Amino acid sequence: MNVYRCRICGDASMESEKPTHCPFCGAHQKHTTEAAEFVPLGTGELAKKSRENLLRALELQTGNSAFYRGASKVADTPQGKALFSALARIAAVHAEITCRILGAARPEELYETGACSPSHKENLAECHKRKERALHLYRRFLDEATEERVRQVLEAFIEIEADHLALVG
Repeated sequence: MNVYRCRICGDASMESEKPTHCPFCGAHQKHTTEAAEFVPLGTGELAKKSRENLLRALELQTGNSAFYRGASKVADTPQGKALFSALARIAAVHAEITCRILGAARPEELYETGACSPSHKENLAECHKRKERALHLYRRFLDEATEERVRQVLEAFIEIEADHLALVG
């Protein structure tokens, strides 16, 4: 067994092989390193635009987490429940990462159950829209970011959202 750490969320996992994705935040393997080689990348002072964009990302992540949590409760299959549950957890982890960069407290409503449709099919369609919206915003935020750490995290979020979009088709 080896201990690996994710450069995006900082969490450690014990694995026999380097994981293809972080089990906590979903970051791709390229963001994972052996724990002994892990060096956290500090953010430093945030530019005004990056702070504004990260606050908007936090709002999006918090709302998505609540929506997915609600959708998990009305999904009509065990797979649907698992999908929305996992998406809720990952959106919450992304919000916590964003809070750390901002130096902000975690929103109280982050783990609340949000409103959704009673229809699993409608929730999948809404999920697709939310993933596309997140991808659009993260790409724009990446173009506007000047800080290396912010760029690193946004690049990972874009990859993760693209993976999720493929799941919900």
